[in-house]
Amino acid sequence: MVITLFEPFRAVFYTPFYAAHALDAYGAEGVDVRMVTAGAEATVSGLIDGSTDVSWGGPMRIQYTYDQQPDCAVVSFCEIVPRDPFFIVGREPRPDFLMSDLMNIRFGSVSEVNTPWLCLQEDLRRAGIDPASLNRVADRTMPGNVAALAAGDADVVQLFQPFAEQVLTENAGHIWYAQATRG
Repeated sequence: MVITLFEPFRAVFYTPFYAAHALDAYGAEGVDVRMVTAGAEATVSGLIDGSTDVSWGGPMRIQYTYDQQPDCAVVSFCEIVPRDPFFIVGREPRPDFLMSDLMNIRFGSVSEVNTPWLCLQEDLRRAGIDPASLNRVADRTMPGNVAALAAGDADVVQLFQPFAEQVLTENAGHIWYAQATRG
C-alpha cells in the first residue's frame, strides 16, 4: 500500500514522523509512505483534490477550510503538537517581557502559516492590546525574519525551531516569550 503524505514545511516538532520514516516503521507494517513537502496551502487542498492521501497541519487550517467549504470531507484525526511551538525572539534581552513590549518596535510575524499570529493576537488582546496597533511585518518567512533580526531590520520576530535555536546559537537574539507557556 502506498500513501502520499503532505507536510507543510520541515519542523522539529514533526520529528516523530521523520523518525518513523527514517526507521522504516511504516515499511515494517507494509505501508510505503511517500513524504512530500508541499507548502502550507497545499496540505488541505491536496486532500480535497486527491493529490495526497494524508497531510499534517494545525486545526486552524481545517477550520478555515470548513468556513470556505462547509461540505468538504476533510477530517482532523490526531494531535501531534499539543502546545504552541512558536517563540518571540528579540535582539536585546527582555527577561521581564510583557506583551506591551511589542508596541513601538519592529515586529516580524510568521508568514508561512496563520496559526502562530492568530494565537499571539489572543495573547495581545488578553493584555489589552489591539493587535492592529503593532508595527508588524507580516510577509517575511522565518528565515527572512532571522536575517532581518541579525541585520537590525527587525527588533523582534516570531519563530519556531530550529530558527529560534539558530538565533540563540549565533548570539543574534534572545527568547522573550515561549508561546507554549500560555497553556
